[in-house]
Amino acid sequence: MKKPLILLTVLGATLLSGGYLLGQAGAPAAAPKPQRLVRVSTLKSVEANQEFQANVQIIQAKRQQLIEVTATMEKETNAAKKKELKAKADELLARLNEDNQKMFKAYGFTLERNYTMVPEVTHIYMIVTEEEAARYEKAAAAGAKK
Repeated sequence: MKKPLILLTVLGATLLSGGYLLGQAGAPAAAPKPQRLVRVSTLKSVEANQEFQANVQIIQAKRQQLIEVTATMEKETNAAKKKELKAKADELLARLNEDNQKMFKAYGFTLERNYTMVPEVTHIYMIVTEEEAARYEKAAAAGAKK
């Protein structure tokens, strides 16, 4: 069964704020567990990186749209409009969950986590003439043979 992202976000915020308030009551704070980065995906080309970035922007825009529709629904006083907005929010949530699962399968990416992108390979280019390009290519080929 799919868990609604907003419900998880609200639940997480509630737990965090409740934990914060309990921590203020004099209970000793537990030390946070050490964390580290683990590689979940490698994008092997510029095109793959561009596609990933576009997909992340799309899914983030869908999440923002869902947040806005939900906020509008909560403020709505007309029952018919509220029901219409609820149906729209449910549809957006279903699509968002589906897209989130696709992103996880494709990239190991989910909206439920924070990520750090680390460029592992960088290509640096400069503009040269054909003659200069031939010299660089020849030098690169000679260096690759060593």
